[in-house]
Amino acid sequence: MELKELSAPAAGDLARLCQQELVLDRYADRIPGVLMRRPHVGVIATDESAIVGACIGSAATDEDGRTEGFIDLLVVGRASQRQGIGRRLAEEMEHQLASRGCQQINLAGNGPHYAWPGIDIRYTAAVCFAEDLGYRRQECEVNMDVDLGRVPLDTAAAEHRLRSKGIVIRQANASDDGPMQASLASTWWPSWVNEITAALRTSEAGVQLAVRGEHYVGFCVYGLNRPHEVGPVGTAPELRKLGIGTVLLKRSLADQRERGLTAAELVWAGPLSYFSRALHATIGRAFWLYAKDLTATEQAPDWRDRVGLL
Repeated sequence: MELKELSAPAAGDLARLCQQELVLDRYADRIPGVLMRRPHVGVIATDESAIVGACIGSAATDEDGRTEGFIDLLVVGRASQRQGIGRRLAEEMEHQLASRGCQQINLAGNGPHYAWPGIDIRYTAAVCFAEDLGYRRQECEVNMDVDLGRVPLDTAAAEHRLRSKGIVIRQANASDDGPMQASLASTWWPSWVNEITAALRTSEAGVQLAVRGEHYVGFCVYGLNRPHEVGPVGTAPELRKLGIGTVLLKRSLADQRERGLTAAELVWAGPLSYFSRALHATIGRAFWLYAKDLTATEQAPDWRDRVGLL
């Protein structure tokens, strides 16, 4: 077994490996291509030139100016598991990210191009693997499912009501690139503005906008990383309770339905009660986020250690 740098020609083989192993994921074969849209670090494990495992990572600067690393994908073929390949890939990725100034490594989504918010808790082997490597569990995030055949998506009356208040709902277009970011930057996190920008510039994705005068007061992104995904979505704080977000969401879901989808997935969903009420959405996936401090000399015990469960 040999570790090599992930190259563009190997992406097809890696896509097939993901399709084979990531059995809980729709469009699993698209994940490597999504992660390789951004600056990334890629390592593959080969056995007689065949890819048996891979790891893709990335780095980002947090709000305090620190560089953080992310392990965005780690997959090993089932026939090659329990041979230490995953550990070697993870350790090599940690080394590569540390050499780029990362002091913390996260097992969490690094927008705008990511596969998951964290580790799907149903991938038991991945959860155990992360904890065995010293990653500490942080928060939990969920995605919600929407049945596009069940939820009513007509927005004509609501859009008419909003127009009477000077708010226009429409599909984003190329002329929004620039003015939209400038308008949204004062209210929203840079990471969200980056995702909206990426969606605007990605032909397969879509963005629904709420505009009042020259100000962009709402948005909903869909199809950025995979066709069935929706998010982020937001409304200017002073205009909430007017139903803007619901209209944006329903227009996005209607477009997905017109593209032939029967179900959509709201990523990093919350508040849960809102999506349940407005769209009959149900919790579909839950993800644990993990982090490891590379500068720590030893890991502090957590409650699992203290109560003697290990």
